[in-house]
Amino acid sequence: MTPLQTPFRIVIADDDSTTCSVLRLLLQEHGHLVIGEAHDGEKAVDMCEIHKPDIAFLDIQMPRLTGHDAARRIVERTPDVGIIIVSAVPTLENVQAALQAGAASFVVKPFNAVKVVDAIEQCRRQKMLQSSSP
Repeated sequence: MTPLQTPFRIVIADDDSTTCSVLRLLLQEHGHLVIGEAHDGEKAVDMCEIHKPDIAFLDIQMPRLTGHDAARRIVERTPDVGIIIVSAVPTLENVQAALQAGAASFVVKPFNAVKVVDAIEQCRRQKMLQSSSP
């Protein structure tokens, strides 16, 4: 992150607590602020409505609401939240569904710092394009 970029406020949604912990640490190491963690899709949507993060990392396979369905609801209810879908199953179908649901990026598990930072940068660029559109 360059000095000109402000840290992002981020919500993480994954039903695996280890994945949440690893992602939280990685994001914090890169100067971002994790403002909430959800372990199901409905909670992720609620957290985004309440906290209005800059970015939400959503796992595809979660209880109560899939990442794709959560992404659609978040985009509908809080359109300023950037979505990054996370999955261990990087099929063309999953990637296309993520993009159709409004995701800016797709990160494959197991992830590393480079993949996560690239996804955040993609999300940042998409937000900048959206804010400069008439």
